[in-house]
Amino acid sequence: MNKSLRFISLATATLLFSACFGQSDSTAEEPEPTTASDGHAVISIYHHVDANTPPATSLSPEEFRTHMEHLRDNDFTVWRLDRLLEALENQDPIPDRTVSITFDDGYISIYEVAFPMLEEFGFPWALFLSTEPIDNNQRGYMSWDQIREMSEAGVMMANHMVTHPHMIDPEPGETERERLARMRGELLEAEQRIADETGQNHRVLAYPYGEYDLDLLEMIEEEGFVGLAQNSGAVGYHSDMRALPRFPLAGIFASMNTVPTKLETLAFEVQQVDPRSPMTDSRNPAVTLQLAGDFNTAQLGCYAGTDTLEIEWLDEDEGLFRIQPERDFNSRRFGYNCTAPRRGTNRFYWFSKFWTRSTIDNQD
Repeated sequence: MNKSLRFISLATATLLFSACFGQSDSTAEEPEPTTASDGHAVISIYHHVDANTPPATSLSPEEFRTHMEHLRDNDFTVWRLDRLLEALENQDPIPDRTVSITFDDGYISIYEVAFPMLEEFGFPWALFLSTEPIDNNQRGYMSWDQIREMSEAGVMMANHMVTHPHMIDPEPGETERERLARMRGELLEAEQRIADETGQNHRVLAYPYGEYDLDLLEMIEEEGFVGLAQNSGAVGYHSDMRALPRFPLAGIFASMNTVPTKLETLAFEVQQVDPRSPMTDSRNPAVTLQLAGDFNTAQLGCYAGTDTLEIEWLDEDEGLFRIQPERDFNSRRFGYNCTAPRRGTNRFYWFSKFWTRSTIDNQD
């Protein structure tokens, strides 16, 4: 997994950036891979399926059912996440319009609402668990008995750390080495706890809040883990297996005005990202990118929030360019999207450059 850090993701000009942030097959017959999308897939991420929980991480049961109906009715193949990861690692054929469904945290609505609905549709899926709230019987979370029931039904159980920490933040007085040692210990503790309760041990981590740095990428690689982020976009053979993008489908991003486009996203081949690190002290950092794929550079567009960014071409023939927003972003997490339609199709490539600011004055 010694691959250079690459983020991939897709958007249309009308979509806003989301920085929020199994049984192994669906029951439908799987289509053969096609040239247009061979090697591409989408991983979706959900948290709450509840109309009364925080809007930024929630969608209603009715909205979730509509998403599942769209997958069922539009020739999508739903693979459990571990099957998709194996195909990406081995560059095995991936059917056209393949999706993997994931949930983070372990909220009770996942068990009470999403689980029976996914069973009804026959879709496999994965659940990333933070173990401490479950061990503490925290209100709003499911129990280990419920988790074991889902595990026995074929749900993939994977790692979301013990305490759901900001993994990039040191504790007061803590050195970088000490922070990494603490995060390594918590990672392995959560993996063992999940294995003890469910018998599953996949060594796949979903970063809490989607936050990571280059040292964390190296650490999880040393431990043999795959990593999943929370910045939007498709995955492909060139993706960094330590920081795979996922489409957050909650709040305003759960709308069926935009979800169908997201689920058909294609992955740019990202040949260069400079700086590679998502960490920044700037409120409007510049980034140099080199993107490859079957697209017309004249149709490439880049966006920061609702702002259209000017593309400074360094070598248009090679797809090399620089972007930087004019205005500042004050949030802890933000990002830039670059999109382009694939020639001869109505489907889009999407790249998302994710940024995180770890500063005392910038809280969630």
